Amino acid sequence: MIFKNTVFNSYKWRWSKYIKYLLSKSQEYNLTEKAIPPKFSYSESLYGSKRNKKIVNLFNWATCSERIMLSRALCINSPDYAVLNFLIIPESIFNMPFLGLDFVSLPGYHLLVLDFQPSIDLERQFKKEWLDKLLKIKNNFYHQFPCDHEMSQEFSNFFSPALIWMKLPKQTESDYLISNQLFDVFKEYLNLYFEVLYNTNRVNDDLNSEIIKGQNFYLQFRKDKDPARPMLNTLFGSDFAETLLSDILFKFE
Repeated sequence: MIFKNTVFNSYKWRWSKYIKYLLSKSQEYNLTEKAIPPKFSYSESLYGSKRNKKIVNLFNWATCSERIMLSRALCINSPDYAVLNFLIIPESIFNMPFLGLDFVSLPGYHLLVLDFQPSIDLERQFKKEWLDKLLKIKNNFYHQFPCDHEMSQEFSNFFSPALIWMKLPKQTESDYLISNQLFDVFKEYLNLYFEVLYNTNRVNDDLNSEIIKGQNFYLQFRKDKDPARPMLNTLFGSDFAETLLSDILFKFE
């Protein structure tokens, strides 16, 4: 892995300690690293006008296990953007939601999304005991940092009641929240996800087929409607962006 030699291993990158925690968790659960084509595993390129060229770094990392079809992270660093996009696709023989994370620093604000994202009907996939734990974590966080933003109906169907979704101004208070309280919530969600996944029993063939269909529907939707497409086009060009979305980020194997 080339991660240790990149800017993403440095605290100059906003989400550095998040990706380091993800890496440590993958080691704890003995996840196997998956190969990614070299031009997508790490790249450094230029974007912007001829008079104002800027450097952008990209890093992709992926793992799997007997319970995880794909666990992958996309990291981007540039003067205008700092992105950590993370997704766990569980093996369909386990009735588990995705774990999805989008932490994006844009030129004008931070956009934060963290959730256990259902692949079938919520009532059939989420057990009350761990949904209650998630809601307690979320509600404690929102009690400190109230948020009344609403997500569009088109996207809201892919999230659970435990969704954390925030749009923060770029200011010192937001920096502190990201480095502290949000990081704590992120660790609690991630730890609970692994705990539940690795104690979940296999499902029957009918439910397995339903989960496969639901996972495919979600991944196809993300390929078609991903809100990061304009940013990726700006940074890397449309050809690279489309291949990244279809063959790396949201490919169903």
